This record gives sequence, C-alpha cells and structure tokens, in this order.
Amino acid sequence: MRAVAGSIGGMFFLALVCATPNSPFYPLLPIGMVAANPLRWISGVIGLGHLGTTPLMIVGLLATVSAAGGFVLLAREAWAGRIPVRTVVLLTVGFHVVVLMLPLLFSRDVYSYAYYGRIVSTYGGNPYVLTPSDFPLNGLWHLTWPGWRETPSVYGPLFTWMSALMTRVIKKPTEVVTSFQLLAALASLGTVAVVGRLVQKVRPERAAFAIAMIGCNPIVVYHVVGGGHNDILVAFFVACAVSFLFARRELLAAISLALGMSVKASAVVPLVLVVVAIVANAPPERRRRVLAMYGAVIAGVWLALALPFLQWTNPTLGLMEVSGHDSWMAPGQLIVRVASGVGGLIGGDPFREPAASAARILLFTLSLAAVIAIGNRIWTSVQARTPEAMAAAWGWAFLAITLPSPVLFTWYLVWALPLAWMMPKIARRGMVILSAFFVVTQLVTETSRLPTYLQTVRLPFGHPIAIAVCVWVGADFVRRIRRGTPLEAETDEPTFGDAFEAGTWRGAARSRLLDLELVEPKEPAPVETPELFPAVVPLEDPVPVPEAVPADVA
Repeated sequence: MRAVAGSIGGMFFLALVCATPNSPFYPLLPIGMVAANPLRWISGVIGLGHLGTTPLMIVGLLATVSAAGGFVLLAREAWAGRIPVRTVVLLTVGFHVVVLMLPLLFSRDVYSYAYYGRIVSTYGGNPYVLTPSDFPLNGLWHLTWPGWRETPSVYGPLFTWMSALMTRVIKKPTEVVTSFQLLAALASLGTVAVVGRLVQKVRPERAAFAIAMIGCNPIVVYHVVGGGHNDILVAFFVACAVSFLFARRELLAAISLALGMSVKASAVVPLVLVVVAIVANAPPERRRRVLAMYGAVIAGVWLALALPFLQWTNPTLGLMEVSGHDSWMAPGQLIVRVASGVGGLIGGDPFREPAASAARILLFTLSLAAVIAIGNRIWTSVQARTPEAMAAAWGWAFLAITLPSPVLFTWYLVWALPLAWMMPKIARRGMVILSAFFVVTQLVTETSRLPTYLQTVRLPFGHPIAIAVCVWVGADFVRRIRRGTPLEAETDEPTFGDAFEAGTWRGAARSRLLDLELVEPKEPAPVETPELFPAVVPLEDPVPVPEAVPADVA
C-alpha cells in the first residue's frame, strides 16, 4: 500500500501549498476568498506562509512532483490489480472534499464563464456577439484574464445557459467561483460513478485503474475541480455515451455526445464516429434514412439550446475564436514558433505570421487525417464497431485532436480520461505520463509571481517531453492503421514502461516462470487404460464473433 500512502502524501502536500495565503498556484482572487481550515491552519503551523516568493515556488514544485509521482505509482498498482476498488473510491472522495476547501486554483477561466453568464442573465445580451469589454463596469472585469476580455464566448450553448442560471442566482464573486468548483466536483464524481460501474461489469480487473485515472488524477482534482473547468462536463457526457454503447442504447449515446458538444465543441469528434458506426451497421438500402434520423435528433438537441444565440456575426458560436489563442506547453505551439522563426529568417517579419498560419493548417490537417483514418476503420470493419473498439477509437481520436494542436491546455486531457481503461499500453501510458508531466510544468499561475530573473525567460520548458509522448503515441497509431491492428488490442512488442508497469524495474516482482514452489513428492496416481473408441469426442466452444453496434431504427 505504499502507492496509496504516496498518493495521499503527495496530494495533501500539494493541498497545503494551495492553502498558503501567498500560494504560487493562485490566480487573481476575489476579495475575501481564502482556504478553509484546517488546511490553512496547518499551512501556517508548518511555516509555509512565512516563505518568500522563490522559496515557496520551489516548495510548490516539490509538492507537484510528489503528487504526480504518487499518482503514477497509484495508477501502476491499480492497473496490476493490487489496490481494491473501494480504496480508490475512498481516495477519490477524499481528494475532492479537500480541494473544495481551497480557493480558485491555476486558472482564471471561471471569471470568463461567469462574465458570459452575466451577459445573458444581467444584461440580456448575446455572449457570442458581445464581450466582457462591452460591460467594463462589472465586478468581474478586473478578475478576468486580459486576453479574454475582448473575446466572445467559445463555449457551447448548454454551458452558456448553465452559466446564466448560476449567475442569476449567485451574485458574489467568491460564491460564483465556489459554485463552478462545486459543479466541476459533481461532474467529476459523476464521471467516476458512471465509468466505475461500467468497467466493473465489462472489465472488472481494470475498474480500480479506470477510477484512479479520473478521481485520483491531480489534473482532475486540482486543475479541473480546483479551477472549476467545464471540461469535466465533456468527460461526463463521454462516459455516459460509452455506457450507453455497452447497453446497446445507441440513440442515447448520440444524444449524450450532442449534449457534450453543447458544452465544448471537442465532443463532436466521438459524435461523428458513433454516427459512422451506426450508419455502417444499417443495411445499405436504409443508411440514408438512419443518417437522416440521427442527424435530425442531434441537430434538434443542439438547436433547442443554441437557437436564441444564433446570428450571422458569429455563426459558429465561438468555435473559430479558439484557434486564435495558443498554449505555451502545447507540442504544436513549438512547431508554430519554429515555423514563424524560419519565416522571419527567410523573408523578415512580414513572413512570420503566414509561416505560423501554414504550420497551424498543417497540424490541423494531421489531426483531421487521423480522425478520418479512424472513421474509415470503423466504416470498413465490423470488428471496429464493437463497444470496446468504439471506446478505444474515441480515445485515439481525442489524442489526435489534442496532442498536435497548438492550443492545448492542461485540462484538455480530461476529455479522454474516461476512455483510458480501454486504451492499449502505449496510449494508456502516454496519458499517465502527460497527466504527471502537465501537473509539474506550471510553477505559478500568474507570471507576475515569478522571480524577476525568470519573467524574461521564454524557453519551452514543457515541450520536449510532450513532443516525445506525442511522437511515441503517434507512431503507435500509424503502425496500427497500416497493419490493421485493432485500436484497442494489446500487442506483445516490448516498449517503454513494460518493466516499470510490471514492477520488475526494482525487483519487486519476480518472473512467474522462476517463482517455483517445492512440494513433497506424492504417490503416483494409477494410470487408467484409455478407451480405443470413445463414445463422444468433446468439442471446444466456438470463439464468439464480436457483436457490432446495431442500428436502433425500425
């Protein structure tokens, strides 16, 4: 149980740093928002509040490293089946209770959520046309990140309605922040419940791992729940859709993904793939009818939520706005910067932006090609349309649109976490590595809190590891597509992490081939004379043929 102790210790250490009044992990906070006792009291007793900016930043780095390390060990032990499901569930609940005792962490996005909600609930405007800069006297103005003050909403209509309802009922900024944190916590625990129940039915040996990847992941606990992010709502709807697939309720799966798409557009990727599977399963003469029916249902769900916001100024409801932003830790962003630099060397400053745009188009094309390859596999192979194969296909598709993208934030990884239990080892380990890596890359939330000598540094600190994981996972994906290997299938080829996952890297587990037990010899059993012509020749049970996802259309 050392992995359990390590996870508890690392997560609690990080909680104490987050409870310190001058924590480097705080964004700009509303007046009066502080950590609750006993966390704040313990932080004061051990003297964290007396540390200066740089020493506390170093302590914070140690805390994130310990939390990430504890999570990696916990994930390994859970995958090996050495940790009971009940233990992982208790850890999940405990971690969520602790993070709800903390102020807002790691991001200011919640203020944008609330601002867009107030544009609807307070000002009666359209947040896909109007921006926070149109209402600068609002109390959230100084809290909102400057780069988002002139940006219309980039979130789906369902989440906009949720934000409007919350800001209509709740007015104080501190309570608004807490309400979004509570919403994220409920969505996270709901995702754990849905995934845990499903995996215990279909793959019980993976249940502890499936729960740990979500509920004990420091990204989910501190970045997503602590930051009040809506990405966990997408994960919840993805988890529900997978559960409906295994229950042969394909229409409900499509509706769940349509609701997820109404929170963030990323859910459109698994939605397209599930529609491809359903149409492919239908008889050729009925495919158009099936496609039309599902298209009508999905469009109806989305239009029912989006109709009041539709207009010609921003017809995509903020979808194109996201592409104008970037993330310093994204592997794709490094490629964009390199392209911009090369363009500057060749043609000077006028060539920088066109070169960067060309790099963005190239990265988008790579992601699109990967999703098309997955869709083609689903269309042409009935084995790729089983619930297990579909879950893995969605996971691969999420990785394909996030890893190469120049717009990659820590919390985007959450979309694929409900599918990690169905992923093969390279993709699964890549998700664990990225979860740990993204936790330790953020030294501070506000760059103004960095020491002066670090504020001028522009080195891509996180890019090398993220790029290595992206290439590693991408190479395995290409290999599977070229060879026709199922996207969910494990392979016997040795790869990075085998020894660590098995525990043999430190001699903790011996090979079963050498783990012999000496026993006392027994009297030999009498040998029966076999019949020359047995009356019945037993036959082996036939191997079950994978059952495709049926179309639920009469």
